Amino acid sequence: MIVNYLENLHQQMYEEKLNLERECRKKEILKNDNNKFIQALESSLDENFESFSPRDIDQESHLKIESLLEEQNEIELEINELEIKIAKLNIDLIELESVLKAARENEKSSIEKENLKEKSEIIQRKILELQEMERCRIAKNMHDLTIQNLTNMIHKVDICIKLIDVDPVRCRLELHAISKQIRDIIQDMRNIINDLFPFSLDGINLDCMIEKEILKLRKSEILNVSYETLGESRNIPSIISLHILHIVQEACSNILKYAKAKHVYVSVKYTEENVEIRIEDDGVGFAINDIQNLKRKDGSGFGIVMMQEHAFLFSGRLDIDSEPGKGTKIDVVIPIDKGG
Repeated sequence: MIVNYLENLHQQMYEEKLNLERECRKKEILKNDNNKFIQALESSLDENFESFSPRDIDQESHLKIESLLEEQNEIELEINELEIKIAKLNIDLIELESVLKAARENEKSSIEKENLKEKSEIIQRKILELQEMERCRIAKNMHDLTIQNLTNMIHKVDICIKLIDVDPVRCRLELHAISKQIRDIIQDMRNIINDLFPFSLDGINLDCMIEKEILKLRKSEILNVSYETLGESRNIPSIISLHILHIVQEACSNILKYAKAKHVYVSVKYTEENVEIRIEDDGVGFAINDIQNLKRKDGSGFGIVMMQEHAFLFSGRLDIDSEPGKGTKIDVVIPIDKGG
C-alpha cells in the first residue's frame, strides 16, 4: 500500500537523520575535547606560569598543538558536511510528510483500523527517539557547561597552588572566582535535573506551569509580555501536560535566545476536544524554509524538530509562521479528549 511504503520511507529517512545527528554530536564533542586539550597545552606554555616555575618551552607541545589544530579543521569540515546532509533530510522529510498526509486522507476510510495499530507502533518508536534525543541534549549540556566549568576550575586550582606562597592576595582572588564558579555549576545542575524531572508536574495544572515560563520572559529585557487563558480550564493527563510544557519551554527559550523581541503574546485556549497554544512575538523572525534555519549551528533548528515531535506524539499539530523582520507565530493544537 502507498501509505505503508511512504511510512517506511519516512522512518528510514528519519532514522538516517538521527544517525547523522548522533555522528554530528560525537564530532562536536571531539572538537570541544580537542579545544580543551589545546587550551591546556597553551596554558602550560604561558610565560606567567613559567615565571613561577621556570622551564624551557616544550617543542613537543607546540607540535602537538599544530597537529590538533589540523585535526580540528578536518573535524569542522566533517561537521559541515553532516549538517548539510541533515538539513537536506529535514527538507525531504517535510515534503514527504505533506505527501504522506494526503495519502492517509485518501485511504483513511478503508484502513482506519489498520492505521490505528500502525500509529501505536509509530508512537512507541517516537517516544524512544524523543527519549534518545533528550538524553543527547542533556548530555551535551552537561559536557558544554558543567564539564567545561570543572576543567577551568582545575586550571585555577593549579594557579592557586603556585601562588599560595608567592602572591597570597591573587591566590585569594582566584579562590573567590572558584567559589562563584562552583555556584554556577550547582545552578547548571539544578537546571539539568529540572529538565529530567519537572517537579511542578505533581499537583499543579498546566496553566501554572506555563505561567512559570511566562515569568522567565517577564524577567528578561522584553518590554511587554501578555498571557491569557480562553475557555474553561480542564484537567489534562500529566503526560500530555508534560509534552505541551516542553513545547512552550522551547518556544520561550528561542524567543529569549534569538528573537530580540519587544512584545510577546501567549494564549492557552481550551475547547471540548483540544488545547490550543499560541505564542507570538515581534522579533527578527526567520525564513522557515531556509536550509540554514532548519539546522543552525546554535541548535535552534534542532529545537523546532523537537517541538514537532512532542506535538506528533499525541496526534497534535504545530504550525510555525515566520518571516525575516516580521516576527514569529507558533500555533499548537493537541487533542485532549482522546489522551485522557
